[in-house]
Amino acid sequence: MAIHTPKTREELAGHLSPKRLTAEVFERAVSAGAAESRTYSKGAPKSAPNMTRWFRTVEFMHDELMLLKLDWKRSDPQNLPYFSQADLNLGLIASSGDEFTGVAWGTPSTKNPKGSAFAKRVDENGQGALFAQQTADGGGIDVKYLWILLYNERDGMVYLELSRPKSMAGKQIDSWLDRIIFPPFDLALGAFTFEETEADDESFGFTIARR
Repeated sequence: MAIHTPKTREELAGHLSPKRLTAEVFERAVSAGAAESRTYSKGAPKSAPNMTRWFRTVEFMHDELMLLKLDWKRSDPQNLPYFSQADLNLGLIASSGDEFTGVAWGTPSTKNPKGSAFAKRVDENGQGALFAQQTADGGGIDVKYLWILLYNERDGMVYLELSRPKSMAGKQIDSWLDRIIFPPFDLALGAFTFEETEADDESFGFTIARR
């Protein structure tokens, strides 16, 4: 399993741009999802915050992917929001993850059991199954590499990663081929917690002077 832990926005872009993705797609999606989950009082059903977080995360991920104009397509097989990139044979799904999401020292899994629509897209060899994915406009896309956005909120941060599954145990993923672990998203700051480099510290400065 390959684990990547980019510390700067440039490093993260180096992993995402070959997949025709940007950090902003996921930054805005998880931010919107987290904000939506906070709109409920204790009187709401216990599942409401997590469900609506997923709804809003998928919605914003859809909007941001379409704004990229990099040929991402949307489909909904068995009501599963699914994104495909034909030129690269990529598939993309968003899902909540468990407490090991976004850390290199643990092996994450999906937070909740997944149904047949999800399981169908991970074959027994751990590759995203090569199949013709029907898109909303009637086109077909062959998908070979499935990536999953996993996210989990804890301690004022949203931990997330973009990872490629290897296998499933029952209804949950239990191993991975590749993991790109994002810096935690700080809910108070509304941004990823990228590390500042010494070069950045030395290159920029300002002085506030009284008029």
